[in-house]
Amino acid sequence: MSSPHSLLRVLQRQHAHIADLVARVTESSGAERERAVADLLQYVALHESAEQSFMHPVAMSSVGDVAAVQGRVAEEREIEAVITHLEGLDADSMDFLIYFALLEEALAGHTRAEEEVEAPVIRDAISDHELDQMARGLELVDAWMDPANRSIGGSVARLPLHPGERDGVRFDELHRRSLEAFEAVLRIR
Repeated sequence: MSSPHSLLRVLQRQHAHIADLVARVTESSGAERERAVADLLQYVALHESAEQSFMHPVAMSSVGDVAAVQGRVAEEREIEAVITHLEGLDADSMDFLIYFALLEEALAGHTRAEEEVEAPVIRDAISDHELDQMARGLELVDAWMDPANRSIGGSVARLPLHPGERDGVRFDELHRRSLEAFEAVLRIR
């Protein structure tokens, strides 16, 4: 598919951004690291919620290799579990560094599997129009993370939290709010 909204292109761009956010965490300390962690977790919450809203349901009902999709969902749950442990830790502690290394490894494996296994399986199973719609849904993550955007589609699809406004909201709450926002988008489509 040569569309600028190609599912694989969108995934690769967002996964590269996640890798950049991970690097910001590893290269910083103190308050700067805490901000970098908050940015990473907010982006991951939105990204995973978008995949769960726009990508996985279509993939589960359309692809012959359901295990490819189920594997990615299981990886997402593992990532969420690591994040839950990570959130309660001092960002400069050894425990944080250990859990962050686990998170970094889990994210790298997960993003690689999405690009090399899941996206090709999906691409071969659904129409170009469905792929384009899926990619456009995932692109909402980047639109919402742009501080210039306050909402998409009116008040129905308000950004769960504006970038930098995390203020102690835990990952599971960010994820829940993100899923609600994407469900609103699906209702108005």
